[in-house]
Amino acid sequence: MNGPPPSPPPSEYFFERYPWNNRWVLFCIALLVACSDFLAGPIVFFPFMFVIPVALMAWNCGLRTALWLATILCVIRFCIQYAWGIPYTLPVAIVNAVLRLAILYLITFLCGKLSEQTQALRARVRTLEGLLPTCSYCKDIRDENGEWQQIEDYVASRSEARFTHGICPKCVTKHFSAVINRELERQNADAGH
Repeated sequence: MNGPPPSPPPSEYFFERYPWNNRWVLFCIALLVACSDFLAGPIVFFPFMFVIPVALMAWNCGLRTALWLATILCVIRFCIQYAWGIPYTLPVAIVNAVLRLAILYLITFLCGKLSEQTQALRARVRTLEGLLPTCSYCKDIRDENGEWQQIEDYVASRSEARFTHGICPKCVTKHFSAVINRELERQNADAGH
């Protein structure tokens, strides 16, 4: 009766929806940024524009993919400098490329980690909030697919909570009063002898 885990609700942030969460769209945007960097010429730089597709890639597609994109963009930028003719010495161009790569890696890492923490927090909030449609008699819960599950199964599949069972004093009195009364009578009879 355990169904698949609940699907996440649609995001309220535009950058987490299509097309901003598609790695191929982001890769094309990165190439467009690189092309605009090339068309701007050797002196005007647009490497700050590289942050946009790399940050979106880190947020939506994972850290490893975003690091690859950052590397590719830095290599493209270095090649663009060669195509236009580097306006300064080769060692300075290499230092600039390494610094650019380090900064993009740092931004990528921070965006990726923030995304992971945000997703984990959302998952935790999703398990702890919302209305639970329950049966008035048996206390089963209806899930997102309309299927009924025992409350223990439902909560255990959506949280870290685990159940143990016992009987509260009210239910002992309600359901086992005959047994308790018989036991008390037997104890009284044994005490009277």
